Amino acid sequence: MRREALLIAVATLVGCSDAFIEKKSKEAINVDDRLSISGRVCTQRPDRNGFPVKVVFIVDQSGSMCVSDPPGSQESNGFCEMAAATVNVTGNTTPARVRALNRLLDGFQGQRNISVAVIPFETNIKGAFPSAGFARPDDMQLRTRVNALQTELGKGTDYQGALAAAYARIAGDIDLTQRTSPNMLPRTRYVVVFLTDGVPYPRCAANDNLTQYADDLNPDLVWQDSLGAGTFCNEIDADIPPADRITTFVPGTDRNQNYQLFSYVDQLMELRDQYNIGDIRLHSVLLFNEEAVRACGPICQDLYGRYVRWPGPVAIPDGPAAAKRISSWTLQQLAQRGNGVFQEFNNFAGIAQLNLGALDYSSLFSRNVMKSLFVQPLSSEPGPSDREVDSDGDGLPDEIDNDFSFNTSKFDTDSDGDGFDDRFEVDRKADGFKPDARDGRGCDPTSPLTRGCRPSDADGDGLSDFAEKYLSTWLADNTLIDADADGIPNGIEVRYGLDPLVPQRDLDTDGDKVPDTEEIRLGSHPTRRDLEFREKNGLQYALKQTVQGDDSVCYDFTVSNLQLVTPPIRAGFSRQGFNLFKVWFGEAPEAGVATDYGTWKAACVWAQYDPPSVRVPAGPEATPLVNANFVVPRDLVEPAHYDSRCVGTNPSRGQSGPVP
Repeated sequence: MRREALLIAVATLVGCSDAFIEKKSKEAINVDDRLSISGRVCTQRPDRNGFPVKVVFIVDQSGSMCVSDPPGSQESNGFCEMAAATVNVTGNTTPARVRALNRLLDGFQGQRNISVAVIPFETNIKGAFPSAGFARPDDMQLRTRVNALQTELGKGTDYQGALAAAYARIAGDIDLTQRTSPNMLPRTRYVVVFLTDGVPYPRCAANDNLTQYADDLNPDLVWQDSLGAGTFCNEIDADIPPADRITTFVPGTDRNQNYQLFSYVDQLMELRDQYNIGDIRLHSVLLFNEEAVRACGPICQDLYGRYVRWPGPVAIPDGPAAAKRISSWTLQQLAQRGNGVFQEFNNFAGIAQLNLGALDYSSLFSRNVMKSLFVQPLSSEPGPSDREVDSDGDGLPDEIDNDFSFNTSKFDTDSDGDGFDDRFEVDRKADGFKPDARDGRGCDPTSPLTRGCRPSDADGDGLSDFAEKYLSTWLADNTLIDADADGIPNGIEVRYGLDPLVPQRDLDTDGDKVPDTEEIRLGSHPTRRDLEFREKNGLQYALKQTVQGDDSVCYDFTVSNLQLVTPPIRAGFSRQGFNLFKVWFGEAPEAGVATDYGTWKAACVWAQYDPPSVRVPAGPEATPLVNANFVVPRDLVEPAHYDSRCVGTNPSRGQSGPVP
């Protein structure tokens, strides 16, 4: 009987376990030491100019232009002049590609977020404009260069050199932006347009002894030397003028083989993930005029090549058709690898309708939305079951500061004044840091290397400039609050032993099935399994968003279950028990919120808890924040900032701070 009663009791407890645990949890919390912070914060009105589109036009200006897209000149009585009488049946005096580029540039005018570069190519790159970077569409020198495309036609069609030049142009621009304005990279779209009217020429193979080479039906194989064995591809031909030689080519090696062309496109696309670029695309455009080639007759045979079918080799009687198949296949492969579009314009009528405006040059523009919002308690740190007092907010609880083995002050975040806060140096003891002795890697006003220095946090992310340089989070002018774009400021990640250059959004360092970013948002420790702490002291968020008429978005928020502690009295304070809370808000374009570095601002709140007699505010809610209370983080790093800019009780004067 006694056993049956026990089983009934256990079954009843299990059946009501959720309610029982919830009731016990509430009883365990002292409601007097809980605070809620509420308010409103709004995103900035989006600026279309803040979403750059940078377009690279790779334009074929080889001699084939004067056949496929006439007219064109080699400034002598050369091939174009001989072909002009037979191929320019349209009577146009300006090539279709020049007309199309000018129309597109006309359409770009007035769009200040668009910039352009033109890379003309034949045997080599000739007259790229600008020489580096990008130009405005209304730059008259750019127009002059476009209009001159038909005046300097060369003999080759070096795809490989053209793609290499486009890669170098974009990689160089990314490097410059990374050093000056890295926050712009996730908002930038690079568009490459590769326009040609012929096959890659010359093609060279390092191996001249294969039993089969590529042809128009098997274009994915290795291509045989365009000029035959023993000529240009294998040795310097004295009969070829230096101006007609590929300057970067080494005789006896591969040139313009498929793998080389594809490699440059693949490398170009890899830049997107490597540097967190908003978008990179490569489109390809083929102009192929079989009508004109046939009308041109024997003099165009060399221009478009003689083709054979393997393993014969058997001569292909229709060379222009074979050349078109090869060009189409190659350009389709380039566009596919470049996440772009392949366009083809054929014969006189089709080429006359060439239109480059159908490609996507749109910006990544979108309204800004919330990327991150959370409260950081600066007067306490998560402990095993409750928050522990951290009077100076350096990440070391007072209990550790009081440990004489470290010789740190509980009222000074950086006890030795070298620009590395106490928590930073304690965590890196194995790397030679000591919180009570200035480190040579930091600030020492008496040292010749850093004479007169003063530790500072230029961007307000919670890391000093010296710490940023040591950790390699210092980029450009040190404006990246969140260098890995995971929604957590650099300083907070470093405080908890996380890598500020590795996104934590999908990581769970302590293996407790709660992502690191969520643990920081909840106020628990991301590297310690603290389920008991989180159940009792985890922060709770309520949020409502409203889109405004100017396309900004406002968020009404409440963060509750903030535990108050009682820090000891310190110099300049009227009493003890002052708690400081920092509210972080990051916003980013809606279209790329996950990868954008974000634009950040912060606000702060004071409260006082000195039981049994003092609690300010007396009720559960702190003075509500308004959007005007949120400032750029660099304006909220010094003690004086907190005294003058935080709402609530001012600890230095024992009175309320600024009233919203």
